[in-house]
Amino acid sequence: MNPLLLKHNDVMSGACKRIAVVLFCVISVFQSLTAQDILLKNPSLEGSPGQGKVPPSWRGRNTPDIQPGTLNITQPASDGATYIGLHSGPAWLESISQEVPLIGGKSYTVAMDLAYAPEYAFLACYANLTVYGGNAPSDTAERLWSSGAFFHTNWKRYTFVFHPARNYKFITFMADPAIPCDKSIYGSALLIDNLSAELLETPQLSLSLKHTCKGEHTGEASVNITGVTGNCTIRWSPGGETTSRITNLAPGDYEVTVTHPNGVSVTKKASIIGREVKSKIIITPSPCHGDNENTIALETDGGTPPYRYYFNGSTTGTYTPSFKSLSPGSYRMLVKDEENCSEQLNHIEVTEPAAMNIKEVRKKDISCSTTMDGKIMLNVTGGTPPYTYKLDGNQWQGDSSWSGLNEGIFHFRVKDTHNCETGGSTDIIRNIRECAVFVPTAFSPNGDGQNDLFRAKVHDDVHDYRLDVFTRWGQTVFSTNSPDGAWDGLFKGQQLPTAIYVWVLLYTDSKQQARKQTGTVMLIH
Repeated sequence: MNPLLLKHNDVMSGACKRIAVVLFCVISVFQSLTAQDILLKNPSLEGSPGQGKVPPSWRGRNTPDIQPGTLNITQPASDGATYIGLHSGPAWLESISQEVPLIGGKSYTVAMDLAYAPEYAFLACYANLTVYGGNAPSDTAERLWSSGAFFHTNWKRYTFVFHPARNYKFITFMADPAIPCDKSIYGSALLIDNLSAELLETPQLSLSLKHTCKGEHTGEASVNITGVTGNCTIRWSPGGETTSRITNLAPGDYEVTVTHPNGVSVTKKASIIGREVKSKIIITPSPCHGDNENTIALETDGGTPPYRYYFNGSTTGTYTPSFKSLSPGSYRMLVKDEENCSEQLNHIEVTEPAAMNIKEVRKKDISCSTTMDGKIMLNVTGGTPPYTYKLDGNQWQGDSSWSGLNEGIFHFRVKDTHNCETGGSTDIIRNIRECAVFVPTAFSPNGDGQNDLFRAKVHDDVHDYRLDVFTRWGQTVFSTNSPDGAWDGLFKGQQLPTAIYVWVLLYTDSKQQARKQTGTVMLIH
């Protein structure tokens, strides 16, 4: 043979070998990328219809049926010519299985058409499919997915993802009589067709989120992809980013879609929260005016605890939300959480009780020579009501007046609910005069400040007092039960004319004698 031809053949043979190696490597890489997509044999469940038969490449438990045409099942297949029928009760379980290499920790997507067959198996109550992983045909070591009871008799597509915890050799599809059935010994009766050609490896997604502060754009989201052997593509929405981590996010809803090389896509939603720090301000004033023991306390919520508090412009934060021994004034506070979300509180007004002040001391001197009817009345402001009162060595009382006093100098004390105190003194004098009641004979209510009111001059310690004034026709125009009561000449808001009016005065005097005095008074304009 020509040596050149031999050399040429050798060269061509070497090139072919190299090309074959490259192709083999490419195919091997491709297979390694999609190695976890598991092919199902005979996914359309084709076979010869008949009772107690299983489609080729499948194994059956008890007596599955290749349909249609068995036990009055006439429904056409959803794909191809035939499908499988299963019916199960507590004492009779039917299932089909296929040997597949399920890998623990992976996720798989599978789809199929399902229908309920109410006339199948002596009036079953419902359809319920459960998928198991196991190491032998019909082994139910791990429940991978369950449809739950359904009642549609037409074909309906079901797509689901399952996650085996361990490696298994078989996948099993069983009519599951999980719910009691009162019509039949068979609870579940179902039809299965058109399984997906592959158990597609499916990405498992977990999200890691960093939230932002309200009104800011500092949020972050990261997606972690597990359970797959191939490189997946990533796309975030909104924004369209294709990286596993996105930053500078405002508060709102986002989602990430991860697509496997086999075409399976998984979407997961993420919500970036705009954290807001909100504080309730509690001001506790000083018990007494001038103590400078005011307190500002904050109850903070929202954001990410713990919180730091920067008081009145301080650059050093404290984790203690209480500030004590404050004088009255206006304060401000900056609150920050662990993510540096902040709240600025301005114009925190701190006030303490006003100084207690005995605004008015009213007294009534002793009326006449033989009585003891002195009286002291106080009007107090400031502090924190209610007040209690004390006169000389007497007990504290809630009434701000004392009566039945003799002549002399009296000292009084007042304290509020926080035991803040103030005090003072006054004197009661005795009027040396006859104990009697005198009634004037005329008055002139003209507003000149002279004799404008008609009242009795009571120079006695009286009680059960009543003064009535009448017209000459007997109509009552004025009445009072107080010794201090006075008539201004008005009746029902109208000034009465100049005339003579009759009065009647009843009272009990200091000697406990009932008295009645009558007379007339001239109203002069």
